[in-house]
Amino acid sequence: MNWRNCRKFDAHVHVLPGERVDQFLANEGSEAPWSRCGAEDFLRRMDRFGIEKALLLPVNDPFLYYHDPDRTNRFLGGLVKAHPDRFRAFADVTASGAYFIEQTPFILEQAVEEYGLCGLKIHPTNLHMDADDLRLVPVLRKAADLGVPVMFHANPCRLGFHDNCAPDKINRMIQIFPDLTVITAHLGGAKFMDAVTGCTWADMSYILPKLVAWYGLEQVNRILRAFGPERLIFGTDFPQGEYDEYFDILDQMDFTEAEIEQIAWGNITKILTPEDRI
Repeated sequence: MNWRNCRKFDAHVHVLPGERVDQFLANEGSEAPWSRCGAEDFLRRMDRFGIEKALLLPVNDPFLYYHDPDRTNRFLGGLVKAHPDRFRAFADVTASGAYFIEQTPFILEQAVEEYGLCGLKIHPTNLHMDADDLRLVPVLRKAADLGVPVMFHANPCRLGFHDNCAPDKINRMIQIFPDLTVITAHLGGAKFMDAVTGCTWADMSYILPKLVAWYGLEQVNRILRAFGPERLIFGTDFPQGEYDEYFDILDQMDFTEAEIEQIAWGNITKILTPEDRI
């Protein structure tokens, strides 16, 4: 078995509304990464690279999706409804000042119960709050009550505000919500050791090629082994990750066939809510 022919569920994908794609096409041209994020284009890419299912994720960013998170959630829910055999999606929330605490639990509940979404995405940097900010408590409590997982963006890649998504802050929230299923995205970025010692699932999106460039293949194999195949989730952060590059790297790791199946498919299907398990 290799990564090109195994069953795969890409658990970190961004598909944008058509008008946003058109804006990128007009401003940056057809070769820009975000210019190829339309749903139909991505479905063709899934077929080309053998991706059976994909988890669509918002980024809490009104410039990529909508200022109104409910509108974003309806958009994502529409894609899930139109392609139930290919797509799952997590809900969006956006910074709304004093209304954030009161509104977000209801936004999440509606996204799950009415639009068919199956989790929540938190991007601390784009929300302008730390991952352990107490303003997140009500919406995380709602996620735990609904039984849906939460993915935290975790790529503290530069000094300053980006550190608000550091995995040690996510780990504090895990201690507050032991009944919440948490996915740490991007392996925790450059602070991956804090994610290794945490208690979360971890997706390898975006960061895997960066780690190879920094440390080399042998050390990256050790890093992935430190997480363990029982915690790792396959994801690319499309459009910021290319399947050929991921497959070439992962084929040089020492995972067994059973471990590849676990990382590429099994772990994410365990995480999804019971009615979404595949």
